[in-house]
Amino acid sequence: MLARFTKKRVLITGGASGLGKAIVMKFAKLGWKIAVVDINIDGAKQVAEDANKMGAEAIALYCNIGEDEHFITIAKDLKSRWDGLDIIVNNAGIATTGMMVDCPPEQWDRAINLNLTSVYRGCNYWLPLMSQDGPGHIVNTASAAGLMQAPSMMSYNVSKAGVVALSETLYAELAYRNIGVSVICPAFFKTNLLDSMLPGEEGLKPLVQKWMENSKVTADDVADDVLDGIEKNKLMVISHDYARKAYRFKRFFPMRFIKNNCKKVPQIIASRQKRKA
Repeated sequence: MLARFTKKRVLITGGASGLGKAIVMKFAKLGWKIAVVDINIDGAKQVAEDANKMGAEAIALYCNIGEDEHFITIAKDLKSRWDGLDIIVNNAGIATTGMMVDCPPEQWDRAINLNLTSVYRGCNYWLPLMSQDGPGHIVNTASAAGLMQAPSMMSYNVSKAGVVALSETLYAELAYRNIGVSVICPAFFKTNLLDSMLPGEEGLKPLVQKWMENSKVTADDVADDVLDGIEKNKLMVISHDYARKAYRFKRFFPMRFIKNNCKKVPQIIASRQKRKA
C-alpha cells in the first residue's frame, strides 16, 4: 500500500491520541518516517516511541495549531531533517456545541482558529515541503457535521464545513502536480475529542458521549479509511454507513433534510431546559 511514495515521510497533527494516534500506527506498520505533532508533547513522545518499536522512524514535535510560528518552525525542522514531506495529515481540532444564542465571539473565534485556520496553516506552511511534481497527498480531518449541519453545533458545523470547502478547492488546485487531497468526514466514534470543550460548551456532551460509546466504528476503522483514501485519491472519505446515507439524502432532497433538522430544535431546547432545571 502507498507504494508510490518511495521516501515515506508523513506528518500527523493530533498524533498523540484518538484518530491521530491510530493513523500514526497505520504508517508505523508500513515503516514510514513519521512526525507525531501535538500540543501534548509527552503523549506525542510516547506514541513516537511505540511507533519506533514497530519499525518506524518516528519523532515527536510540539505544535500549538492556533499559532503560525509553530508551523514555521516545524517546516524548517523537517526540511533540514528529511528534506521534505510526502503526506500531510491535518487532523488536530476541537469540539464545540451550542446554538447561535449559545455561541459568544470567543467560542466562534476559537472554533474557526483551531478547526479551520489550523488546517489552512498546515496546508500553507507545509505544502512547500512536497515535491513540485509529487507524488504527495494532503489529508484534512473535517466531520460529518461539516456536511449535515445538525442544529446546536453552530461553530463546529461552520468550521468543519470550511475544511470541506478548503479541501475541495485544494483538490482541484493540486491535481496537476500529482498531489492528492482527501477530507475525512466521520460521524461519531470513540475518541477523546470532547475533552477539548471549554466550560459552558458542554450542552450536548452527555448525548454525544453516549453516541460515541455506542458507535460500532472505531478510530482504527477510520484510520483504515484514511489510508484507503490516500491510496485511491478519494476526495470525500465518510466512514459511517448512516452518515453516507444521510449525505446522499441531503444532496437529493435538501429541503426535506433541512426541515427534518427544524423538527429537532424544540426537542433540543426542551432537553436543555430540563438539564438547567
